[in-house]
Amino acid sequence: MVNVFMVDSDESTIKEVKQYFSNQSSICIKKTCSDGKEALDELLKNSNDYDVLLLNPILPKVDGLGILKKLDDNNIKCKVIIYSEYNNPNMIKLLHQYNISFYLLKSIDNSLLAERIIDASNINYLEYEFVDNFVIDKISKLLHDLGMPSHIKGYQYVRDAIMMMYDNPIYIGGITKKLYPAIADKYNTTSSRVERAIRHAIEVSWNRGDYDLMDEIFGHSVDFDRAKPTNSEFLATLADRINLNENKYKLNNYN
Repeated sequence: MVNVFMVDSDESTIKEVKQYFSNQSSICIKKTCSDGKEALDELLKNSNDYDVLLLNPILPKVDGLGILKKLDDNNIKCKVIIYSEYNNPNMIKLLHQYNISFYLLKSIDNSLLAERIIDASNINYLEYEFVDNFVIDKISKLLHDLGMPSHIKGYQYVRDAIMMMYDNPIYIGGITKKLYPAIADKYNTTSSRVERAIRHAIEVSWNRGDYDLMDEIFGHSVDFDRAKPTNSEFLATLADRINLNENKYKLNNYN
């Protein structure tokens, strides 16, 4: 069970999130607060009671930045997810220095919010580079469409691998020597376990996914009569597809 401390000045948002997670067996909204100063006092006293801090930076009395700065001053480490209705680049830049796990817009689907909470609680490293929420949501949707269940360990590894290959193409040519060790380090496991979990996730996806979508994506790179794609074929093909879609999105917005 992941225990979450939710801090948000919008009572309706708190109510909605609490209601959604009331039926979840793996996530518990253990405490909520709408006042920044009260939230800070609670964290200074009982931060170890919570696995993840779900924080809206716009708060009365003490804002989210003030809370994070005070926690940092007191050397209190928290897995933090910023949950905001504003996509302000200046705010994101300021928050970046406090090792935020994710910056999410409130428009995100609750099922994806649940995934990010689980991800934040599992990540075993102090720094996490901000990624474009549009891109990571596209990856998640694509994996869901391909029939890959989000509750299996390999799903997290596959999603991270595609994001890393998207961000840094050097990983495409170093799946075994670079990509697997990097993911293993993040999740405190071994490269061989990462490889096996990804292989299992691909097998599950191949057996239950949309055949037409599979053919559309992999038809030119994988022989369907031969076998399912290798780990590297699967990851590289999806990373390339996300990259192409993202470039089209940027081009359309530019035009």
